[in-house]
Amino acid sequence: MGKQVRGANVRLIGTTEATYGTPSGTPTALILPFVQNNLKSDQTRDQDETISGYRGMSRSIAGNRSVAGTVQINAAAQTIGFWLKHILGAPTSTTDTGVTTHVFGVAFDGATALPPGMTLEEDMGSGFTSASRYVRYSGVRVAQAQFSLSPAGFLQVTSTLTGSAYSKSSTPLDATPNDTGHAAFSTLTAALVFGAGSLAIDATKLDFTLGNNLDEDTYVIGGNGARGDLPEGMLSVSGNVEALLKDDALLAAALADEDTSLLLTLQNGTGDGTDGNEQLQINIPALVFGVSTPTVPGPKGLRLTAPFTAHRTAGEIGVTATLKTPIATIE
Repeated sequence: MGKQVRGANVRLIGTTEATYGTPSGTPTALILPFVQNNLKSDQTRDQDETISGYRGMSRSIAGNRSVAGTVQINAAAQTIGFWLKHILGAPTSTTDTGVTTHVFGVAFDGATALPPGMTLEEDMGSGFTSASRYVRYSGVRVAQAQFSLSPAGFLQVTSTLTGSAYSKSSTPLDATPNDTGHAAFSTLTAALVFGAGSLAIDATKLDFTLGNNLDEDTYVIGGNGARGDLPEGMLSVSGNVEALLKDDALLAAALADEDTSLLLTLQNGTGDGTDGNEQLQINIPALVFGVSTPTVPGPKGLRLTAPFTAHRTAGEIGVTATLKTPIATIE
């Protein structure tokens, strides 16, 4: 009997596809540290119910394949760019004195639109069966990504993924993937600004989700059970902010039915973009709170949780993420 695979030994790498479902012939992959990786594949079995004079059915056949699951990470400057590229779109990048500013936004098509897909590969380790050591998922896209922020810890990003096909291999997709390291952003010094500072609240928790509304009903005849594409729909943005109830600022904002904005800033060190001083900003320029009044569950201090949704104003929805880093290229 072999040694049981330890989760700590499993390595995840990823590469951006130029054509949906197909990694390049000589892909450049990136090591993707994770907290949890729940991506998995399934395949249905189609039963032949033909009546043949017996109670037993004929042998089933393989049906449609599914690749689905979540990958949770603690956002780090070294790899969050890869995920943002597949959540929002490819960045516009400018470099000045060794610091590159990558701006990820939303575009319908063109160079800054969402990439066709990504290929992810799990390395189960040298102790696993050599013929199946590498488990590969192709045509993977981000259906939605949830960002969660608390007073301490890290910015957690949980991406819900959907893909087209999977395979196993005895050889890796990239024998020498890029290892850019991992230094997750701490939330202790995070800055959360609503309404460009006009709405002052003591937030205790923030969650928001960016959804790409993928069309998953895309199985094709002769496709060997794989999806032929995963086209995105409208970008949806929704979330909740929980705050200490000290005054009526948040409640008044909800009742007013007026637009406000959200700017989240995290940084290492000085945030100037040099090594060890990276910065990440997420900007939601137009959002509106839903009405939610406080409850009194007991004698202790009260809190208010307000839901919100974002929207476009003039032109495309303006949600952006800006990453300042010495890493010049987002894989």
